Amino acid sequence: MAARAPLNYETAEITRHIQDLVLNSADLSGFLENLSVFCADELAWFSGDVSCGITVLRPSGAPVMGGSDERSRSLEDEQIRDREGPEVIASLEVGIVSVTDLRSEERWPSFVEAARREKVLSLLALRLHLEGQASAGMIFYSSRPHGFGRDAMAAAHALAAEASKGLRLVLRIVSLQETEENLRAAMASRTPTDLALGVTIGQERCSYAPCSS
Repeated sequence: MAARAPLNYETAEITRHIQDLVLNSADLSGFLENLSVFCADELAWFSGDVSCGITVLRPSGAPVMGGSDERSRSLEDEQIRDREGPEVIASLEVGIVSVTDLRSEERWPSFVEAARREKVLSLLALRLHLEGQASAGMIFYSSRPHGFGRDAMAAAHALAAEASKGLRLVLRIVSLQETEENLRAAMASRTPTDLALGVTIGQERCSYAPCSS
């Protein structure tokens, strides 16, 4: 696709589309996959054909990622495995990383080698702002050097801001679902005696010690 800006690039349209993704995605992984495809398509208006990857790191559980194509998914895996790369740095430290020409990049040697194999010549990584201890990053890949100009940078920032809002909502939903699942598991592991004792405590309004004696 030739690089061009749409005539009516409205943040409100991005917001509405991401809200639809929140409603229509089955889980966190599905949301990230759908979101990365949408963001890659949006930035293509400014930078031509690009790929997008998104990774979420949470205190509990394995990292969760999504990619707009096989190239982005492969490079997400590379950074997750080594905990090294521009997206990791952007999400955990500096907020934004821009590499205009990977042919002269000397940082993150393992990642850069993998990116060159995937014909990536420039990239742009941004932090997604979340709540609590979770962190996330979004990264765009271009097959040409200097693939992200001023307009592309502005569009990427707008996408990251709206994506952050949608992702925060999805993570709240995931947290509630996990709490419900943990409660169900806890109840399933209770013995009949424990359950009967709980009923007695509720009926007699006594503490655990007197009711269990």
